Amino acid sequence: MKTSSIIFKNVAFYLFLVNLIALLGCNNQSKEASQTAEKKAFSPIEGNWELVSDEQGGKKITTKKQFKVFNEGRFSFIMFDATGNFNGAGAGSYEVNGNTYKETFKYYSDTKFNGSSDWQEWKMEGDTLVFYGFKKALMADGKDVTNEWGHNTFVEKRVRAK
Repeated sequence: MKTSSIIFKNVAFYLFLVNLIALLGCNNQSKEASQTAEKKAFSPIEGNWELVSDEQGGKKITTKKQFKVFNEGRFSFIMFDATGNFNGAGAGSYEVNGNTYKETFKYYSDTKFNGSSDWQEWKMEGDTLVFYGFKKALMADGKDVTNEWGHNTFVEKRVRAK
């Protein structure tokens, strides 16, 4: 078996566990909270998305491949570099307010990002979901890292996975 195949299976299992833990945690909601959540309209970004274009600082980046899932206020993603090697994975909660998207990491393969939040702008262009960021980024302790993470430097385009 190829090493990248073994890594992919391990990462896929890790993501499965992260999503399972997140889903099980939601079962602790009260009946009333569950009913309220069911009535809540889902975000237009809900679904499974593949990264098709990544620009940083105005330059096209071809060094990563990413698959991201948005479901009922939660997100998860897995990322690989251009050679297919694991590059990172994470999961947490997200909110959409107008064209502002906020994500908060509960889990990340690099644990120093657990609890961090970032704000981005988003829009739909036909069947393409576009994110612009970062507008703001905070570590779990409240430290503002917006400038360190690259204020307004990236544009990511995703299409729905088929």
